[in-house]
Amino acid sequence: MRIPLRNKIYGLALVAAILPVLVLLLLLMHFRSSVSHEAAREMASLAEANVDQATKDAYGLCETTNNLLQGRVGHNLSVARRILAQGGGVSTSTEMVHWLAVNQLSQSTTPIALPRMLIAGAPTTQNRSFKVTTPFVDEITRLVGSETTIFQRMNEAGDMLRVATSVPASDGNRGIGTYIPAVAPDGTPSPVVTAVLRGEVYRGTAFVVNDRYVAAYESLLDREGKIIGMLFVGEKISEVGSVRSTLLNTVIGRTGYIVVIGAKGNQRGRYIISKGGMRDGEDLWEQRDSNGTLFVQEMVQQALASSKGELFHRSYVWQNPGEPKARLKHSALIYFGPWDWLIVAGAYEDEYMGAIEGVKLSATHLLWSVIFAGFLSLLVVLGIAFVMGRRLTRPVELVTRLAGKVAKGDLHSAREQFFNLPAATNGHSLRWFDFPDESVDLMSSFQEMTQTLGSLIGQVQRAGIQVTASTTEITASAKQLEPTVTEQAAATREVSATSSQISATSRDLLRTMSDAGEAALDVAAQAESGQSKLNEMESAIRELVKATGSISSRLGIISDRASKISTVVTTINKISDQTALLSLNAAIEAEKAGEFGKGFSVVAREISRLADQTAVATQDIDSVVREMQSSVSSGVMEMDKFSEEVRQRVAEVNGIAAALGKMIENVQALGPEFETAKQGMQGQTQAAEQINEAMKQLAQTADLTKSLLGEFQKITAQLNSAVQELQGGVSRFRTAA
Repeated sequence: MRIPLRNKIYGLALVAAILPVLVLLLLLMHFRSSVSHEAAREMASLAEANVDQATKDAYGLCETTNNLLQGRVGHNLSVARRILAQGGGVSTSTEMVHWLAVNQLSQSTTPIALPRMLIAGAPTTQNRSFKVTTPFVDEITRLVGSETTIFQRMNEAGDMLRVATSVPASDGNRGIGTYIPAVAPDGTPSPVVTAVLRGEVYRGTAFVVNDRYVAAYESLLDREGKIIGMLFVGEKISEVGSVRSTLLNTVIGRTGYIVVIGAKGNQRGRYIISKGGMRDGEDLWEQRDSNGTLFVQEMVQQALASSKGELFHRSYVWQNPGEPKARLKHSALIYFGPWDWLIVAGAYEDEYMGAIEGVKLSATHLLWSVIFAGFLSLLVVLGIAFVMGRRLTRPVELVTRLAGKVAKGDLHSAREQFFNLPAATNGHSLRWFDFPDESVDLMSSFQEMTQTLGSLIGQVQRAGIQVTASTTEITASAKQLEPTVTEQAAATREVSATSSQISATSRDLLRTMSDAGEAALDVAAQAESGQSKLNEMESAIRELVKATGSISSRLGIISDRASKISTVVTTINKISDQTALLSLNAAIEAEKAGEFGKGFSVVAREISRLADQTAVATQDIDSVVREMQSSVSSGVMEMDKFSEEVRQRVAEVNGIAAALGKMIENVQALGPEFETAKQGMQGQTQAAEQINEAMKQLAQTADLTKSLLGEFQKITAQLNSAVQELQGGVSRFRTAA
């Protein structure tokens, strides 16, 4: 798929703008996640630390208050003891009083009759109303502010009955008629009764009537020292203002709070201090969480099993009356044993997690801010990319269009448009030329390229014309030279055949001369042997005459053939000169063709070398032929002279028998002449063989020259075809109007 350069620039700018934003968004998303996770962890740790600290503070407050109350109750007990002692102590009369005793733990009733007790000399009455003053107890309460009670021993077990008290009951009246059993319904001995019966002072917390008190108990003795009752001075824990108000006003987080739940006795699982005090006394023992777990029971059991001051945690779903939905609550718990208080400080998770939501919201706002800023920067970058893309790509697009014209061969139009750039850009401004950069360099380089290309194409066209003309001339010369070379080859073959014939004739003549010499020797021998053999000598002489005639005719043939060889050698010399001239012309034309004529130059040099060899060979042949003609002429003259003498001798043979000796001498004289003639014929035979070898070489040279002319014509044709193709390609370019 082809993507324009301008779109690539836009895409690059888009990627350059989007990529940092995407990276920043990914980093922000990771930051948002990590910050949220870290904030959640820190907030959970902070919430846990807050509830832990609130629980510890509440525990410390209870512990401090308990210590203060213990000291105060001890002091008030001393005051009550002193006043009681000053009034005469306690005693019993003989008058019996009937009571319907109520077990403060089980609420069971027991009718009983006891002697009336005298307190500081004043008899007790069954006064239940706070509107009527009860001596001693009201006085102690008025003096020290603590609740005061006088107990009367009911039996040997040690059950103690309230006969005079400032402690209110549930109905708002004095709580007389209730008693502390020595043994609880579950069989547990009462620690108060146990300590008193042992003659000890009990200091601690105790369940009094219907509530827990910081109390002090001591035994009351009659005059005989028998324990007949006990004295109580105490402070109601739930009404210790500083502790209660502090716990009620403690806020953990936004709406978290502290509550106190009882762990033992009849206040087990009940609210002692609830949120805002609105649910005090409510029983939570059977309360279940969203999973159906009896979490209050589990918390109480865990509290009772914990060590003193041990802190533990619990999470549960909780919903107070009036709240729209249940929420997860994380609580820290601690059990304060002296008051039987399970202190629970809790905070809701969503309140602490709200801060995390705020962090997430801030991170989300930052994320959207980055997205918005990235979008704005993207618009700015795209605007800049649009401007710069047009500035960068318009010169490239112009060069591309002009390059298309050049590719189609319209160099003239491309050069014209370079001198009329506004028209080439369809009237668009060329402001980029005000800012020299690579675009200007590209335009300048392309303009120089078109000019150089136009000049080069013109040179190529002219050179093509010259090369075409040169190859035409060379081809014509080669065609002219081809018949001559063919004729030279035919003539060479003819001379070679003639030379072979001359060589064969010379060998025959040599054999004939040998035979004639032998015959002359035989004649001499016969002449010497006697006159009787004269006839035989005459016959031999006649044969000799015939042989000399044959030799003369043969020498004449050799002379004629030598003349023909001389004619052929002259023709070859002319052909060699013409070949040298043509090779010189071809070399000149090859030099004109330059690189295209290198092949012609090599062929021309080879033809020139062959022509030189041919000239040398023809000169050698001419020299040998001239020598052979000279020898033949000399031999003919000798043979003519010899024939004439033989004829004279033959004519005289019949009449000159007496002159036989002289004839024998003459015959013997013919021996050296025959030897001379024989040597001459041997020289002629060797010369003929040399001519034959030279003609064979000349024939081979002629054939090679003909082959080279064929190759030369092929190369010329190929060069002419290449020039035609080059001219055809160059003709596509229009360099002028």
